[in-house]
Amino acid sequence: MSETTPATVRQATLRSAHLSRRRVIKVLSAIATLGLCAFQFGDRYGLNNMPFEQVQFLVSDLAKARRLAKQGNIDLLVGQTVPGKAVSLRGEITDANCYLGSDTHGYDHAFCAKMCAAAGNPLVFVSDQGGEIYLVLSERNGIRLPESILDRIGVPGTVVKGKVLDAGRMRALAIEGLAP
Repeated sequence: MSETTPATVRQATLRSAHLSRRRVIKVLSAIATLGLCAFQFGDRYGLNNMPFEQVQFLVSDLAKARRLAKQGNIDLLVGQTVPGKAVSLRGEITDANCYLGSDTHGYDHAFCAKMCAAAGNPLVFVSDQGGEIYLVLSERNGIRLPESILDRIGVPGTVVKGKVLDAGRMRALAIEGLAP
């Protein structure tokens, strides 16, 4: 019995050491994973807290914005094409505030709609086919809508080409330009 006891003790000790080693490896793996995530997904330079006014100036210098985002480890989608189904639609581009708030739009509201858009208010496209309403996006992320589109704000019967996106219960129209 004394010969089997040391073997049993040795096996138990080895098993215990093996379990301890496994625990240490699991703990170290968890710490390494958390560290990697913090490094990979962190905003290193506080760019996400940058005031809007400072970010607005970077729109005219996309190379600098991309450099800052890369250094700060932030995804910058500026310039990437918006996905969606290609369409050509006829309707009117107007500001969302007045249209949704008081159903105001059309030629006699064009100046007001352009003022609201210039102030940064969102735009909507009201389709002639069934009156569907689309949130207006530019064709490329972070790129201003073409002047030819902005000049047509408040003009009924405008035909645009772009892409329709469905995001749950919201539909959006990424406008590429005027359709021929």
